[in-house]
Amino acid sequence: MRLRTCAAAVGAAVIAAAHSYGSLRAQTQQQVDACEGKGNLPLDTVISGCTALIQSGNYRGRDLSTVFVTRATAYQREGQLERAIQDYDEAIRLDPSSATAYYNRGVAYGTKGDWDRAIEDYNQALRHHPNDAAAFRSRGLAYQEKKQPDRAIQDFDQAVRLDPNDATAFAYRAGVYLRTDALDHAISDYDQAVRLGPDNAMNVYSRGVAYSSKGQWSRAIEDYNEAIKLNPKLAAAFYSRGFALQKLDQLDRAIQDFEQAIRLDPDNASAFALRGSAHLSKGELDRAIEDFDRAIKIDAHDATTFYNRGVAYSRNKQWDSAIQDFDQAIRLQPNDASAFAYRGAAYQRKGELDRAIQDYDRALEIDPNDATTFYNRGAANAGRRQWDQAIQDYDRAIKLEPKFARALYSRGVAKEQLGDRAGAEADIAAAGQIDPDIGK
Repeated sequence: MRLRTCAAAVGAAVIAAAHSYGSLRAQTQQQVDACEGKGNLPLDTVISGCTALIQSGNYRGRDLSTVFVTRATAYQREGQLERAIQDYDEAIRLDPSSATAYYNRGVAYGTKGDWDRAIEDYNQALRHHPNDAAAFRSRGLAYQEKKQPDRAIQDFDQAVRLDPNDATAFAYRAGVYLRTDALDHAISDYDQAVRLGPDNAMNVYSRGVAYSSKGQWSRAIEDYNEAIKLNPKLAAAFYSRGFALQKLDQLDRAIQDFEQAIRLDPDNASAFALRGSAHLSKGELDRAIEDFDRAIKIDAHDATTFYNRGVAYSRNKQWDSAIQDFDQAIRLQPNDASAFAYRGAAYQRKGELDRAIQDYDRALEIDPNDATTFYNRGAANAGRRQWDQAIQDYDRAIKLEPKFARALYSRGVAKEQLGDRAGAEADIAAAGQIDPDIGK
C-alpha cells in the first residue's frame, strides 16, 4: 500500500511551519502566494512560484529550506518523485532539523517501494519530532510492507497512543492483525476505525474479511452489505459477499454478486473462478467450464482453477481434458493430493489402471488419511484382478471410515473372488445395513 502524503500537503500549512523561523521575503507577493498555494492553485503554478523564490537569492537557511519543501510536495503530488526527493535533499541540507522534510521524503521513498530508505527518514523525523503520530503510522506501514509485523504493530501502537482519533492507524494495525490471523484483535481495531470514520467503506469491508476468516459468514455479509451501501462500486465487497454466500450454499445469490464484481472489475480472475465453482456446485458444467476458461485466460498460474476445471471436465466425462488440467494443477502445486487422486480417477475411467494406481500412490503419500483414494486404488487393483492388494486397500478405507458402504461391499466381492464366501457374505450384509440400495 502506498504511503499517504499526510504531512506533505501543499498549502499554507507547510509554509506556516516556516514562519516561526523568519519572514519569507520575495520579489513579488504573487510569487509568495503561489508558493504558499493560496487559492487552490494548480501544482504547476505552485512549482513556478517556489522556483522564482529559490532563484531570487533572497532566502537563506530555514526559510529557503521551507520553500524547497513546498516545491517538493508539489512535485510529489504530481508524481515526480525523483525531483521531489532532490528538493527534500536540499531542504535537509539547509535545515538538518526539518522533521517535515524527512517525513515527506520518507513518504516519497515509500511510494517508490524503497522501504529501507523510507524507514531511515521516518527515524530522523521522529528524532526531531518524537511525538509525531503520522511518522509512527507511516513507519509502521513500511515495516508491514517489509513483512515485519511485530515492529509494525509497535509503531501503530505508538500512533494510536499519540492520536487516539486516527482511524487510519487503527485500520493499519487491524490489517497487520488480519494478516497474522489475530482475528479478534483485527476486528476490535476495525471497530475503532469504523467508529471514527463510519463512512469509510474499505474499513467496513475489511472487518467483513476478518469475520469471513473466522467463518462467521452471516456477520461478514452484514459488513459487506454496509460497505456496498457506502461504495456501490467496491468490486471486492461484491466478490467477498459472493464467497460468503457460496459458503452458506446460497449459490444463486453468490452468482449474482460475482457477476456484479466482474462488471466492476472485468479482469478479476478470481471472480470468474468463483462464479465457475458456484456453477459447478449447481451441476451447470458447461457454464462452469466457460468461467474457468475466462479465469485461466486472465491468470494462467492458479492451480485451483485448473483443478476445478479438471473436476468439471471429469463430471462431463471429458477424461482427456480433465487429465490435462490436473497435469497443470500438479505442475503449479506439486503437493496437491486431490489433484493426483482426481487424475488417477480419470485414468481409471479410461482403463489405464497402472497410471491410475501411480497417481493414487502419490496422493496417499501426501495424504494417507483419504479413505476415498484407498477405495479407488482398491477398485483399480480389483480391475487388475489383484484381489489381495484390493482387499488391503479396502481395509484401509474402512478403517478410516467404518461405515463406508461401497468399500465394505467391494471388499466382499474381492473376498468372494478369493473363495472366502463367509467373509464375503459378512461384508456385503454389513454394506446393505448401511445402504440398502447398494449392489442393485
